Amino acid sequence: MHCKQLKLGDVWRTCNKIRAAIFRIGINLSEYFKLLDPHKNCLISESQFISVIHGQLGGTIGLSEQEVAELADYFRVPDGRIYYTQLCDVINDSVPKFSENSSIITGLEWEDPLHTNRLSISEERRLNVLITKIASLVNMKKLILRPYFQDYELVSKNNGTVTIAHFARIMAYLGILLSADDFNLLVKKYLKDSYTLNYIAFLHAIDEVVQYLDRNGILDLSGDIMAIFPGRVINAELPKLPRPEIGKIMASKLFGKQNIFHPALEDPKKVEHILTTMSMIQEHVSRNRLRVNTFFKHFDVLNSGRISVDQFHRGLDALALNGKQRFFLSLPDVQAVINQYRDPCDSTRVCWKTFEDDVDHIFTIQELEKNPNVEVEIPQPKDDLVEASKLGGKDWQSVNTQHRSLCEDAVYKVKQKIIHRRILLKPMFKDFDKHNNGHVSRNQMRQALNSNGILLSDEELFALEERFKNDMGFNYVWFLKEVEPKPTDEPLYVSFLEDMKRLNSETPNKPPSRQEKDIVQILAKIKGKVVRERIRVLEFMKDFDRCNEQVISRINFHRGLITCGFELTRNEVETLMEVFASPMRQECVDYRRFAEVVEEAFTQSCLERAPLIVPIQHVPTKDCEKNFLNFDERLVLGVAMQKLSKKPDLKMNLSSVLKDFDKSNCGTVSTTHFLKALTLRGMYNLISNKEFDVICKCFGFERGMRHEVDYRAFMKALDILYATDKYNPF
Repeated sequence: MHCKQLKLGDVWRTCNKIRAAIFRIGINLSEYFKLLDPHKNCLISESQFISVIHGQLGGTIGLSEQEVAELADYFRVPDGRIYYTQLCDVINDSVPKFSENSSIITGLEWEDPLHTNRLSISEERRLNVLITKIASLVNMKKLILRPYFQDYELVSKNNGTVTIAHFARIMAYLGILLSADDFNLLVKKYLKDSYTLNYIAFLHAIDEVVQYLDRNGILDLSGDIMAIFPGRVINAELPKLPRPEIGKIMASKLFGKQNIFHPALEDPKKVEHILTTMSMIQEHVSRNRLRVNTFFKHFDVLNSGRISVDQFHRGLDALALNGKQRFFLSLPDVQAVINQYRDPCDSTRVCWKTFEDDVDHIFTIQELEKNPNVEVEIPQPKDDLVEASKLGGKDWQSVNTQHRSLCEDAVYKVKQKIIHRRILLKPMFKDFDKHNNGHVSRNQMRQALNSNGILLSDEELFALEERFKNDMGFNYVWFLKEVEPKPTDEPLYVSFLEDMKRLNSETPNKPPSRQEKDIVQILAKIKGKVVRERIRVLEFMKDFDRCNEQVISRINFHRGLITCGFELTRNEVETLMEVFASPMRQECVDYRRFAEVVEEAFTQSCLERAPLIVPIQHVPTKDCEKNFLNFDERLVLGVAMQKLSKKPDLKMNLSSVLKDFDKSNCGTVSTTHFLKALTLRGMYNLISNKEFDVICKCFGFERGMRHEVDYRAFMKALDILYATDKYNPF
């Protein structure tokens, strides 16, 4: 049989495995062997040695049979026994005394959750570049990496580690493309236990890079690293970025905010040009009620706030052509706007978000959600938006006084002639304006005035041209606004608004009447409503009692009554509040007691203590003030009902006639139909007109805006009187 040659390296590897196991768990190996050596001669048999190493400590150390055999051969003495004390000395030379020393396992680097492996200087630099690129990509896409790794940890219980394959799957799923060398570099840096990666240290490194980039202002609006240093390799030690706005802030009197994109323009003509162009754009957006971001946001897919120059040009052209009243932007105007809002870090892009904020300044204040205490005043068109002067026109405030007075006299003269002669100049100017841009030539302006008999001197015409002329011609729209003032008509909704205010205004408090103070009548009214519509008052009231205090405030009590649908006046509600007020808290109402009183319409409380009592349900009545009869009227009614009850319904069949008149089967008929029914059956001759009116008043019922008679109650009363009179022995 071939025997394997014993090698010292294999024995030393086996000893290291035993040393690592007892170091991790804290086992004293000599105690297991001393129990088998009663004579203390430091020698035990081979079977005893194998029973300890492979039997008792086999699950802890995890040695194979070959490793145990090699270890026994190495420490065997010539008589065949094992020299175990020598093995214990070899093993325990590196093992600390656990009973004397404090626990030092928690301070070891392999127990640190942020522990990483050491790399060379060149590999560390490559890793910094790779981590920086991954951090910028994660920040730009607004990704949160931790949940993807924690999902795997919840299943595998790996305590902060994932397998290499799962790490690769997460990177591929998130769209983070890594080459083979980059992936191997990450594995080499964060490898732990030979087959897992420390994802906690990886995420910590990414967070530190993102915080560093954000703290030093290296990220742009889209979350990407600014391309300020072309051709330079980006690493984790980027220098501080330049600040183009420092010392170059230009306050814009038109935009209401500071412009940090360009230094102060030295040429005043360029300043006036950009201000005039922006005023034209603001006027167009305000007049047509346009949203600026509608024309630019579809170009900015990543919502970075920047688009290319060509895309900004197309969006600006679409903005100018949109709306009912279009306006013209020349190529120098567009170029001036592009130069004004060009990105200082990338000359091929334009910051359209800043352009939108400047234009929308005429509507609202940007970032208003960060200043909740700011009071925003709604801008008025005349105060906030001044008509922008067209290019080529003069600043009328800088013209000398003589020309201005001459122009005002000419405008006043034209206005007076238009008012006295009833002249319409707009159709004449419209005929000359073929392109519908609001401008005509100088000769066309003179021809329009002369054809309508408005004769002006050459100086006056020149003053008008100086006032209303620009590079597009004579602006007749502005001219007609001055000479044809329209009367201000009152809007049609003003009278409607006044009527609504009058209807919705609170009625003045009237002194309470006798019925509004009578709690019995108020409760009867509420009980009748509850019985008819089957309402549980407690369900509407208890929602206001969040803390189960058995009381609610007066305002909430009033709200609960409104929710129930009780048509109560204010004085009736005040009466209920006073009656059911809480004795300990006068500002609150005991809604539980009120609900119990209302529930008496159906049942009676504490019936379990008196089982023989039969509760009587409340019978709602339809009586009102119009049905009230005094003593004389009740006497007349009694006599009339006695006369009519002499003829029962079995003989007269009055109910069928009344049902024929009741087309909707609602139980009521009009007074006229009631009179016809009595006349048809010959019963009207038994009573007088006064008695008929008293009967109609007694059984009257108000339906809608009409006063009708409840014939069912009338027939029931006749049946009761007939039955009573029939069985009356007297």
